[in-house]
Amino acid sequence: MLACTRCGKGKNILAYSRHKKGSSGAGGNWALRAPIHQRTQKANLHMYLGKKYCTKCLRVVKKPFKPVITVVAPA
Repeated sequence: MLACTRCGKGKNILAYSRHKKGSSGAGGNWALRAPIHQRTQKANLHMYLGKKYCTKCLRVVKKPFKPVITVVAPA
């Protein structure tokens, strides 16, 4: 499956229209209308340790764990 194992981000279908120049021939206003197309947008997936991660999740998973150390000043 083409989706991130951590957040589930996968493919997305979106509609877009290109700019279309007007025609001088017959056809009325519909000849000037730009056609609307559908495009598939895919997530940027990478394999890491046998699992698929998107770029955002990959940075979180690869980031080394650093424990928080609190220093108490002597009174």
